[in-house]
Amino acid sequence: MRLALTFDIERDLPNVLDTYYGIETGLQKILDILDMYDIRGTFFFTGNIANKFPNYVRLVERKSHEVACHSLNHRRLNQLNLNECQEMISVNKKILEEICLSSKVIGFRAPYLKPPDFLFTILHNLGFEYDSSFKSNRKVDLNILNPYPIREFQPLDISLRMPSGLSILKRRILKSELVVLYYHPLEIIDAKNLMLTQRSRLNLFRDYLLRPDRWIKTGETFITRMNKLIKFALSKKAEFVTLKDLIND
Repeated sequence: MRLALTFDIERDLPNVLDTYYGIETGLQKILDILDMYDIRGTFFFTGNIANKFPNYVRLVERKSHEVACHSLNHRRLNQLNLNECQEMISVNKKILEEICLSSKVIGFRAPYLKPPDFLFTILHNLGFEYDSSFKSNRKVDLNILNPYPIREFQPLDISLRMPSGLSILKRRILKSELVVLYYHPLEIIDAKNLMLTQRSRLNLFRDYLLRPDRWIKTGETFITRMNKLIKFALSKKAEFVTLKDLIND
């Protein structure tokens, strides 16, 4: 029974807020939680965040967490051609490896979990060893899309912020050999208050009232649920791993 906590390190709601409060406040809270339980996670950084906050990349690495790629600027890669896509991912990888003191970057996750069909060709060309872009409920034939020796770790498409999310995740942990969860720094802070105070920068009706999934149960509620999930998993002797650990195994 293994559990991988993964985090997509990007701007606050790309193309809606495009602020950095989640990075500046939420990321440290995530690291504090992982420190509290002495567990490690995998952090997928976009290139623009790594350039803007290189010290956070090094902090994640220094705490023995895994640093991985999340593309350059959070554009939807399935709307680009192969060459454009490969250039973005290549630059992202180069930025991270130049910032890191010793880490080799071997993992990738597509923004919005919307990978192009040719993703594995690009990852093979660039020397990646695993991907984590295809949701567990997505109906695709990975044997056709991925003819390369690249592992796919599918993130579970169940939110801890759902009304029954915590109980569902507990059941999945108990019956699965590996569960990959993905979160964002914005979930750790009060996204509702952030969106309301930034209302001059967004259409409140379209981006707030019609999309409660962007802010509901964030902040302290999310932190409480994450703590409960981690405590439950530890009580059941689950092993917390980075995705790189699974490759090394």
